[in-house]
Formats: sequence, C-alpha cells, structure tokens
Amino acid sequence: MTAALLAVGIYWDLPVLLVVVSLVYAATRHDRWDKIVSEALGWGLRITLFLSAIGLVLYLLSTYL
Repeated sequence: MTAALLAVGIYWDLPVLLVVVSLVYAATRHDRWDKIVSEALGWGLRITLFLSAIGLVLYLLSTYL
C-alpha cells in the first residue's frame, strides 16, 4: 500500500511542469504580460486535453484488451 502511494507522488509535479512549459513557450513568442498569460492559458488547456486523451486511450486499452 505504501509503495503505491509513493508511486503516485511523481504526478504532483505535472501541474507545475504544465504551467512552466506553457509560460516559457508563450514568453518566447510575446513580450507583453497580458499576451503571455493568455497564450499560456491556451497552451495549458491544449496540453491538458492532449494528456487527458492519451490517459483515456491507455485506460480503455488496459481495461478492454
């Protein structure tokens, strides 16, 4: 039981990485903070949806195959 809880701990870093990657990518394209934040929110949403879709496909494959 303890090993399973420790294995899940690596996923706490995912939201931090998502925010940092989105902000850095947006900052390389824009100079103004309002544009950086709006672009970062868009990229954060896209990355979240993409990773969720991958997770859903992997879950369905592991459940039904």
